[in-house]
Amino acid sequence: MNIEEILMRNRFRRCDFSRVRNTISLKKIIEERNLHGKLGLIAEYKRRSPSGFNTDEDIHSYLSYVRSHRISGLSILSEPLYFSGSFDDVILAHRLNIPVLVKDFTPDEDFVVQAYNAGGDAVLAILDFLDLSTVERIVKRALDLGMDVIEEYHRSDALKRFIPGENVILGLNRRDLNSLNIEDISTRIDYDVQILESGINITNVARIPRTYNGYLIGTSILRRDGTLEYLERNGLI
Repeated sequence: MNIEEILMRNRFRRCDFSRVRNTISLKKIIEERNLHGKLGLIAEYKRRSPSGFNTDEDIHSYLSYVRSHRISGLSILSEPLYFSGSFDDVILAHRLNIPVLVKDFTPDEDFVVQAYNAGGDAVLAILDFLDLSTVERIVKRALDLGMDVIEEYHRSDALKRFIPGENVILGLNRRDLNSLNIEDISTRIDYDVQILESGINITNVARIPRTYNGYLIGTSILRRDGTLEYLERNGLI
């Protein structure tokens, strides 16, 4: 996966759709769940990924499944080249009135506008691949539009580019997007809302630290491995 290529391509992508509802804050939904002693859960839909995952599941079927569970938000992979996603998936998902993260490689503040047009409530800013000024512009544009930003990192040195804010969630991705390997890391800093991403499944969910405000889970939910049901059955979400 060539991340520089993705970032370059994303600078030219456009979405001319006009969203049909106001934004819903993913961060506030997670905070509300936390007040009731629960974790926030973001359920992710993707058709494939460079790590080897593939599914034939239709997005309509997936949305029907997850909306019957106690999820806090949806993460929709919109990157077309490596993940077979599109803004059309975001448009569809945003009609459910559940916060939608446009899961993509946000290159600049203009992409935030395209994500907003598609119906997104939050965008992803990957600190490992962006400079500080770009992160600042993304956060500001998102705030102006009433959107949240998940500032994601894998390497701890990327936290030097972390910009806190009222609309910012900090996400630790356990997957190294260069090697695509999952690493058993659980860094946590002093910040109000932090989530853990990648590699959470039925074989390890009982051991995943509860020190986070929420989880973002994709593959295991798409595979129906029981992770979602485990979290509900044990009163975690």
